[in-house]
Amino acid sequence: MIRFLLLLLLLLFTAAPLLAQDTSTDVEEDLKIRIQRLENELANLRSRVEQRERQSLDQELRSKTIAQIYGDVGVRYHMLFESQTETFNRPEFRLHLGVFGTAFDQENQRLRYDVRLTTSVLDQNGKPVPTVSWLPFPGFGSRIGVSFDRFLLDFELERTLQVTLGRFPTPWTGTELLFDRDYHFQGLSESVRFDRFLPEAVSRILPRIQAVSVQGYLSQNNIGIPSTEPKTPPVYIGGQFRLDFAPFERPQLTPEGEIAPEINSDIEFRVVVGMHWFDGEEGISQTLGLGYLSQTTNVLGSNGEIQSEFLIGEVYAELVLLRTRRARVKAWFHGTYNLHANEQQDARAERNDQAFDAGVSWGMEQFDQRWDFSFAFHYFYIEADALIPEFNSEVLNTNIKGWELSLAVRVFPTMTAFGEFTISERENYNLNGFGRGKREDPNSSSGSSLRFRIGLYLDF
Repeated sequence: MIRFLLLLLLLLFTAAPLLAQDTSTDVEEDLKIRIQRLENELANLRSRVEQRERQSLDQELRSKTIAQIYGDVGVRYHMLFESQTETFNRPEFRLHLGVFGTAFDQENQRLRYDVRLTTSVLDQNGKPVPTVSWLPFPGFGSRIGVSFDRFLLDFELERTLQVTLGRFPTPWTGTELLFDRDYHFQGLSESVRFDRFLPEAVSRILPRIQAVSVQGYLSQNNIGIPSTEPKTPPVYIGGQFRLDFAPFERPQLTPEGEIAPEINSDIEFRVVVGMHWFDGEEGISQTLGLGYLSQTTNVLGSNGEIQSEFLIGEVYAELVLLRTRRARVKAWFHGTYNLHANEQQDARAERNDQAFDAGVSWGMEQFDQRWDFSFAFHYFYIEADALIPEFNSEVLNTNIKGWELSLAVRVFPTMTAFGEFTISERENYNLNGFGRGKREDPNSSSGSSLRFRIGLYLDF
């Protein structure tokens, strides 16, 4: 028995170093894996910090530049078939050329200016079309012109209050359902960011609480000054309130005890409510064109004038997924309702007062790198008096319904390729709009309208 115990002790004593060696080997492997993981995270963090530093330096240099030239040049092919009949089939081009800079930047106060020239269109009636900047090549119709679509002074205080005076791009959040992105207001705009007053940790969960308002005149010639045709230029007053909410954001602290800049929530909600009042809608139709249609798509009364007035309420809701990544997924709904629409003067007695745009997209919000992309699908439905057709997207106007696919890719650092495919028809064939009726029954569709746009643009 004693010999057996001695033999067992000898075996344990001999095997102990081997067991210890195996344990040590496992620990070393685990440490190597952890070190490699930390090195990868550190390299990723270093890359992100360097990218932020480059962007910050670039923004600082731009903000302190007295004058900087910018713009873009684009060419595209534009085809429209209405009910199997060719309306036009042509190449088009666009040019924007501007200069902006900072006149004053001290003590959290900044004063900037921006002036831009653009290609502009006069429709077949000689009216300026402020929502169209793409022009047909010479020989394909439309009179070619150049206009100042932007001239503004912009004052910002503490990154909280912003006041803009002059002719400026639309500040509204949402789609082109209500205002085309090419349209520029003439007047005054104010914006207040209430989230700046929140503690930093709370502002990460509520990244934006903002109120925006615009006051301006609407009818103008091609350089933006009031038109002399109406006795009183039509005026516009509008406002939006926007709330962004990231409920799953959990701010992290740096070793220094500060809030880390990285976001960690993949979900964000955005909600916007707005109200828009237009006065002088008849003067608008007299001095502005629609672009691709010869007359308004609003309902006309027995006297040939627009029968409705326009006080438009809107709601815009957006869900953002994959928020921590550059390529995000977004789903949205944009709806409007004209509170002052009148009934159509026929047997149907419709008010034609509603419109909406709903869709989904995947891609980058801004194109900063090569091969950045954006893919989108949306469905739209716009009744005749839901909106003023001189201001929203020139391929929509009003009295239309349909869907659109679009794709844009940054093929070179400063060049983007894009394509848009649209299928639509009139919402009401008793009224004007895109699409043609049957010969034997003009009040019904003879087929859908097909629109195809593909092209390139270079920005600088």
